[in-house]
Amino acid sequence: MIVDDDARRFNVHIRPKPTLIRSGLLILLIVPLPIFTALVFLGLSNGSWPIGVIGEALSVLLCWLGLVLFRGTFVGVTATSIIEHGFFGRTRSTPLSGVASVVLAHTYNGSSAETLPQLIVRNQDGVRMLRLRGIFWTEESMRAVADSIGGSLELPPEPMTQAEFFERYAGSAYWFENRPALAGVAIAALLTACGGLVLGLMLLLGQPILGS
Repeated sequence: MIVDDDARRFNVHIRPKPTLIRSGLLILLIVPLPIFTALVFLGLSNGSWPIGVIGEALSVLLCWLGLVLFRGTFVGVTATSIIEHGFFGRTRSTPLSGVASVVLAHTYNGSSAETLPQLIVRNQDGVRMLRLRGIFWTEESMRAVADSIGGSLELPPEPMTQAEFFERYAGSAYWFENRPALAGVAIAALLTACGGLVLGLMLLLGQPILGS
């Protein structure tokens, strides 16, 4: 459990799973670093190797920036408020007096039998005040937040699908969820951008491209 007690301000102060840092570093080692290392090696013959070095340095810089932003992400509960500091630096404070319900449910992770916890805090109108997803936060951290908020905690006895969760707790979904077409477009755009980057770097390095 990633829970820090800070008596000066927070009753509970939680941070995301530390395993996410390891996953990010692993992706960096598997994808961009080998590519740019290969481009540096290929560029030694024609003097264009600095481009690969710059690309590798930018990858490390972005990784470092992501680590700094990640370490600043937290959710804290004070005597009067829920304070959420997001990955991109946005801080939001919500008064505890507006909390009407706190739910800790388990939802299926995609089409697998694996489930993830979901903590949802809503007001009297059913509007989402806070949501913590198991992909980023541990269940123990969620329970610590729920206990600090106080009141009765709703614990659905059976896991449910994402669709059932969003139907039962309307307004809980983020704007990008339940939109498979949007996810497909985003993945295609990312793959296209990665392919274009590699081809552009190969052209800058003077490397032959298949068919050219």
